[in-house]
Amino acid sequence: MKRYIESFPSRLNGIDFKTLENSKHSIYGISKEMNLIYVNPGWIHFAEENGARDTVLKKFPLGTPIANAFLGEKVKDFYIKNYMKVLETRKTWQYEYECSSVDEFRQFRQDTYPLKDGNGLIIVNALIVNLSMKRTGRKALDALNNRYVKSTGFVTQCSNCRYTQRADKPEFWDWVPDWVEKIPDNFSHSICPICYDYYWKYDLS
Repeated sequence: MKRYIESFPSRLNGIDFKTLENSKHSIYGISKEMNLIYVNPGWIHFAEENGARDTVLKKFPLGTPIANAFLGEKVKDFYIKNYMKVLETRKTWQYEYECSSVDEFRQFRQDTYPLKDGNGLIIVNALIVNLSMKRTGRKALDALNNRYVKSTGFVTQCSNCRYTQRADKPEFWDWVPDWVEKIPDNFSHSICPICYDYYWKYDLS
């Protein structure tokens, strides 16, 4: 797999290319047009750890619009808005988010840096909290179709915390590990009320 366009190393501003290549963090670069132009070995390793290496490499070749990586319109708008702000102001942006697996609670910090002359961005995703899910006290529920499948035939999952919305009581969102490990085809993505208020409400207003 080709991991970066030829001109990418020359676009770096205050960051050594070898530093990105040797980093254990998941790092990617995008052009000012918001297309993928770089992924580091740490990015590929993260995909491997989560059993998605082949899927991710096929889905996100160089030139892919980064907007395709974000699930749900609210999340997509949030990231693109802030990436554009970094391009315009040439000031870095930092943001923390959850990206948990079935067995681990994981909190990441994303740092976004402008490339030279506004020619794109470099985005570093650093793991800052890693706990056994058992230590969080998060109650796990079974993947029951009669509880979560709506009249439309779809199941709704929060694209941030990955909780699943109940069909009969939509104000309730549950941790359903089976659907975190393997998302079925009839899933749609949204944002649960708590994540929306905490992460996005004021940034999107």
